[in-house]
This record gives sequence, C-alpha cells and structure tokens, in this order.
Amino acid sequence: MGHSKTDCSWTVRLEISRSATSEPQTLESINYRSAAQEGPPPEMTFTVKVVPVDDVKSVSVLVGDSVTLQTGLTDIQRDAVIQWRFDHQKSPVAEINRTAGIFNTYDGADGRFRDRLQLDHQTGSLIIKNMRITHSGLYEADIIRTSSKHTIHKTFNVTVSDDVQSVSVLQGDSVTLHTGLTKIQTDDQIVWKFGDQGKLFPRLNDPVNKKWTNTDLNLQTGDLTIRNIRRYQHGDYKVEINTRTMILHRKYRITIIDAVKSVSVKKGETVTLPITEIQKDDLILWMFGEIVLAEIHKAAQRFYISDVPDKSFRNRLQLDHQTGSLIITDTRTTDPEEYYLKISSSRHIINRRIIVTVGLSPGAIAGIVVGVLLGAAAVVVVGVIYYRRRSSRNVNRQNPTSNGAQDPGDHVNEGTELTNAS
Repeated sequence: MGHSKTDCSWTVRLEISRSATSEPQTLESINYRSAAQEGPPPEMTFTVKVVPVDDVKSVSVLVGDSVTLQTGLTDIQRDAVIQWRFDHQKSPVAEINRTAGIFNTYDGADGRFRDRLQLDHQTGSLIIKNMRITHSGLYEADIIRTSSKHTIHKTFNVTVSDDVQSVSVLQGDSVTLHTGLTKIQTDDQIVWKFGDQGKLFPRLNDPVNKKWTNTDLNLQTGDLTIRNIRRYQHGDYKVEINTRTMILHRKYRITIIDAVKSVSVKKGETVTLPITEIQKDDLILWMFGEIVLAEIHKAAQRFYISDVPDKSFRNRLQLDHQTGSLIITDTRTTDPEEYYLKISSSRHIINRRIIVTVGLSPGAIAGIVVGVLLGAAAVVVVGVIYYRRRSSRNVNRQNPTSNGAQDPGDHVNEGTELTNAS
C-alpha cells in the first residue's frame, strides 16, 4: 500500500545464504532470496543443489557392455527414497521407495532403456545392460531420507563408444596393453578378461592357468604384458577399471600374423625389415642393442635416421615413410645379426626381434672356389715333382755305374728331396 509502482520496473538481485562453510560441499543446499532494488521487496526463496565438479564420476564404456552406477550405500535405510534421472529429464528412469514398497525401472520417454535397467535392491545402484551409443549422457541419483535434512546427490557422465584398439603382432613378440593409469590406488578395481573366458587373474598377478604363465601385471599401473605371445592368445582382451573418479572399459583385439622374423641376404644386397601395421600415434624405434638406428613418430611427422657411433651404417639406412619399415643397403658380413623393433602408443607397446644373416655374394663364393682349386692344383704339382725326384733316386740306387761307384749326383738328389719334403 502506498507504493505507486505498477510497472514492475525493478531489477532483481540475488542474495545467497549458505551453511557455515565457505566452500560448496557435496550435500550442501544453497538458499537464494530475490529482492527488488526498487519498490516493494517481494521475496521468494528456492533451493539449488550444488555439485562440485570433482563429484561427477566419468564413465567410459563400450557398446554392448553392462555398467553399474553405484550409490555408495551398503544398505538402503527404511525411510530412503532414491530416484535416478537421465539427462535432466523430469521423469525418473528408476526409483525406490522403501516405505511404499516401490522398486521400479522405466523405459524412458523414447523407450531407449527398454529391458536394459535393473536396480540393486540392497544398495539402490543402477545397472544398465547391453549399452548403446544413445545411452551416453548424464545420470543423476537423488538419495533422500525423510529423517534427514540432506539429499545425497550422485552424478555420472557416461560415454558409450565402439572403440576397439587393434594390435597386430608376430608369434613370439612381446606386447604390453596399457590401462591408462599412472598409479593404482588401494581401493581401485582392475579386471582383465580374455574373450569369453572371464578373468585372466582371479588373484593379483596369479594367472588363471598354466597357459597364461607368460603374462604379467604391472602392480603400479595395471598394464598387462604378454611375453613371447602364442597363437592361442590371439583375440579380444578387455580391461574394466573402477576408481573413485571414473569407470573405464577398454578393449584390444590382438591378431597374430605370419611374417618373417629372420632374413637371409647376400653381401652387398639390400634388405627390408618390415612392419606389419602402424597407427597414427605410434612411436617406432629401430635398434640394435641399446643403439637407436632410426625413429619414427607419425603424429609429429618425424622420421629420423641415426649415425651410429662407429659410422658403420653411414649412408646405408633408409625409412619407408608409409609403412615404417627399415631398409639397409649394401649389407656387410660385419653388420649386426639382431635388430629390435619397438612400437609404442598410448594403448600398447610391441617388442620384436629380427635376425638378419648376411652371406657371401656369388662373386665372393666364386673367388673362394677358384682359390681353393688353385691351391689344390699347386699341391698336385708339388706332389708330382716330389714323386718324380723320388723315383729318379730309386732308379740311380738300383743301377750303379760300371766301376762300382755311385753317381756323384746322388748326394745332390738326396739334398733336394729333403728340401722338398720339408
């Protein structure tokens, strides 16, 4: 009364009143009050839930996977009400009301969740089965207890992809599959699976059976290494990672291919040490021992050939920029026999050993043969001379001169024979 303004020409400002702490907390509700700078102060209060960014759990899974979004509860209280929502939609996709005996899941407005949702009746966690890319989005859970003033709010940012990392290896290669973690925390869960066989490691670093004793787990990162890989170990590998801040599923498809791991070449010829397949982010090192011969980083378009310390490969190395193969020209018998290939990416590392045997060229072999023949001929000539001189001596002994004395030349012949024999 007494206020003549009817055009509502006032601007709104917001006053925030919050609990004693200055920083937003996970369970905190903030009360907003709107007040007019001019005219009567019409007041209206409403509550906004504040969810710190750190409390949004990232979930990255593969098409066809099942995933469980955890409430963090070990048991639902009798007066608890839980509602699960998808992408800020008003209608829940799942809800629990213990008091009313409600444990329901819904198909969603467009039916995308039909036959895919389950509720854990003990914890209230939401299970999504056989996921598709259309199930990507924000999932939120409100956990309310009527006896409490606070609402527990859980948020999951879910991404569904069909990404499968392909890895081509040779039988006998060593390959490491990365989890992407830098360090495992004590409460992190990491599970490696192979095909339909279930877990590879029921206990930490303890393979399922003897066929997998050539595998190791990195206790710092959870990476899986397969040494001297065998044919029966080709197929699909999957790692499921569950940490405080994320759920991550990764899939790798290992193909074992037939290729030459040992090469024979004649001296002076050119030999190519091949790579079967490389990805855009691969880092490739060609080495012998600890010495790097060549380096390729496809993403950075870097192709580098090293001049080794003893200069033995100077002007004799080339790189195939398309395949990453190493080409050695004018091969020599003094070249190394063992070469090592290391292919690294964000997802995997492959280690390979290639044996190169450099034999003599046809010309060199012909020269050796001629030399051997000439040597043999010389031995024959010496033998003939020796035989003739020996025969001559025997004849002289058997036919003495008429006066009964020996031919004065006998002594000379005996000396020559000794010299030749020696």
